Amino acid sequence: MALVEDPSSRARPGKTAIMRAAVAVMGEVGYEAASMRDMAARAGVSVAALYYHFPSKADLLREFLDEAWELSLARIDRRLRLAGDDPEARLDAVVGTIVAGQIHDDFAKLASNVALRDHVRLAAPDRTTIERKHARMRSIVERVIADGVDAGRFTIAEPLAGAKAVLALANYTAKSLAADGKSTDDVIAIIQRFARAIVKT
Repeated sequence: MALVEDPSSRARPGKTAIMRAAVAVMGEVGYEAASMRDMAARAGVSVAALYYHFPSKADLLREFLDEAWELSLARIDRRLRLAGDDPEARLDAVVGTIVAGQIHDDFAKLASNVALRDHVRLAAPDRTTIERKHARMRSIVERVIADGVDAGRFTIAEPLAGAKAVLALANYTAKSLAADGKSTDDVIAIIQRFARAIVKT
């Protein structure tokens, strides 16, 4: 998943830097255990400054998730446009983009914990909004697989089941492989190979 970018260096952390620090704390200890005081300390600001930008922990989580998912979806759209019409190239592009977003650096690993785990902490309307973004991601992968089936390149009978399996690999198995010390490039290549095998079953 694409995540909040590194802010430029400045004497007083801005909103993006504060969000990044707060999300790192959530990723390490979980949403419930992450206190506003700990998040402010990580960001190097007062608790009052944190509350100025984010009236509550839930507001911070909602804003982060909304931005992170929109960035991820936009990045996948761009990569698919560059991939052209070849079904395998398109599947590789989707998988590579998702995996890189999860593990490309230490912050991405922590932020992906929050993105994949903590949306259930949001109140119902906000949670529904984020769940729709999850569904959009699944729909993109399903469409890529279905197009490959239509082109005679993939043979899986159920593109939706294939999309769910590919996303599980990209979101969870990739992190496990990275934790074993494999490089991002190696993890991407492994998950891409697994994904191609899934759609040709």
